[in-house]
Amino acid sequence: MSIVYATDKMTVLMDTDAKINEGIVVATSAMGSEDSNWASIWKGSFRDRFDLYCVTARDDAASNKLAGMFCFGDIDQYELLHRSGMGYPWVITMRDAIVAKGIEEAKVDAASAIYVHADYTGQGIATTMMGKRATFQVARGITHALSFAYESTDIKNWSASRTSAEAMGTDGDSNPIYLFDLSQLTA
Repeated sequence: MSIVYATDKMTVLMDTDAKINEGIVVATSAMGSEDSNWASIWKGSFRDRFDLYCVTARDDAASNKLAGMFCFGDIDQYELLHRSGMGYPWVITMRDAIVAKGIEEAKVDAASAIYVHADYTGQGIATTMMGKRATFQVARGITHALSFAYESTDIKNWSASRTSAEAMGTDGDSNPIYLFDLSQLTA
């Protein structure tokens, strides 16, 4: 088994419905059940509307099977995180805290859709994907990343344990928000 990683826009790495469906298989395996909203969110919003970035992990020894995916984008790509968008108080508080630390908001990204197929757990794929994302973003001038709105307790705990994770309050569902210095996570 050899895992091959790629980082690019979703319109490149997940450009077909078949590839979106592969992501749903991975997420379903990781979560134990399928969320009926994934296809429309990933295709309609994450790919076609926001064109988020993505790291994919494929097993070239298993017919290029998708083993993991990690989507991310600049915070202003997410309407939820706009200062003037949805007007959630926690968003304003979080963004004010970022500015108070002397970090430019335009140099911060956020993660979404982080999954590793159950057949590949325990192999460091999620950590490697995070490192690939960090390396890619640092090269683009992005210095920090946010993590919040977790789909599972495992992902929340994994985020909290990452190097440089700094608690920045809570989101609207009382989940912790973590800020990461991407330069400490590069692969």
